[in-house]
Amino acid sequence: MNSQILQKSMDIKDYIINIKRQIHKNPELEMQEFVTTALVKSELKKMGVEIVTLDTDVGVVGIIKGEKEGKGTVTALRADMDALPIQEMTDIEDKSTVPGIMHACGHDCHTAMLLGAAKILTSMKDKFSGTVKLIFQPAEESFRGSKYMIDLGVLENPKVDYILGLHGDASYNIGEIVLRQGIYMASSDLFTVKITGTSGHGAYPHKVASDPIMAASNCIMAIQSIITRQIDALDSVVISICEIHGGTAMNIIPEKVEFSGSVRCLDKHVRDKVKRGIDDIVQRIAPAYNCKAELDYRYGVPPLVNSPEVIEIIGRSAEKIVGSANVKHIDHPVMGSEDFSKYLEIVPTGVFARLGIKQRGEAPPVFHNECFIFPEEALPYGTALFVQFVLDVNQ
Repeated sequence: MNSQILQKSMDIKDYIINIKRQIHKNPELEMQEFVTTALVKSELKKMGVEIVTLDTDVGVVGIIKGEKEGKGTVTALRADMDALPIQEMTDIEDKSTVPGIMHACGHDCHTAMLLGAAKILTSMKDKFSGTVKLIFQPAEESFRGSKYMIDLGVLENPKVDYILGLHGDASYNIGEIVLRQGIYMASSDLFTVKITGTSGHGAYPHKVASDPIMAASNCIMAIQSIITRQIDALDSVVISICEIHGGTAMNIIPEKVEFSGSVRCLDKHVRDKVKRGIDDIVQRIAPAYNCKAELDYRYGVPPLVNSPEVIEIIGRSAEKIVGSANVKHIDHPVMGSEDFSKYLEIVPTGVFARLGIKQRGEAPPVFHNECFIFPEEALPYGTALFVQFVLDVNQ
């Protein structure tokens, strides 16, 4: 292990693990991260980190100012803090103590790694110039936390020049850092369609003549044709209908049926085309069944695009930590989504990187699963990447 920064991270490994365990035992759902926020503030105060006053009880921004002469670059490092509504079924020492809630996506680890980075950076102020902003964000799982923090002004005063986010990746081994240049992750939008007809007796459908179940069923099937008949085959789109609600008894044709789903795209222009396609389909099909249709389409997060310029910088940072053989490059985008993309809309000079968490010879952890375990051995690598990136971008 030749990296001095990785060695510093290993030296405080127990600290990082202890923070992770405290958070893991006490998980909190989105916009309820009160205990986690208090813990983060307490730890930052102990380090002497300036805490920015925000009009919120869930979210923290810390400021570390470098003492080395230089460009005065402002670098933001982001971690998310929210947990998921899942009952934990592991037998680990720090198993969740909150019924029905657990950290099944590693946000506890992201927060612990960033606190570890803060601890190292405060001891190395003479080694970097500029300012570091530590952003601890709520509500990533609902894709609204980044916008919430942006609206609070976390990218301003001082204005952020570069931004880095990290997330575990179960497809890669511990000790590997994973990067993707350009378009990396899909947008995520949600929609609900409400079909209104006329209720009546199931034995006499001909007397009803406006069955919302029939209308909804045909709408659902037709919506999938948007992908195959309205979108270029080279454009990646996923439309998933994930909820259907309607009816109260097996012999009553209901008055209303609702169905909801999500849309994922890699091109922001395709997003608009899909929305128009869904609206056109439901507005044409529903009247054919003497029903009315209403579409509620909610734009979520945009596609996530990693800066080629910053990929080069963080690529060098990663090589210093784990060696070039352990820096992996993803060769195609994925259809998952991340609200970090909202930050990149405003600060395009940024990167969302991945950290390998698979233990060699063992099955990979499954995210959003009741048995998910983020291996603690991976934590120092994330801390080291945060720190090394700051040093390299502020040379």
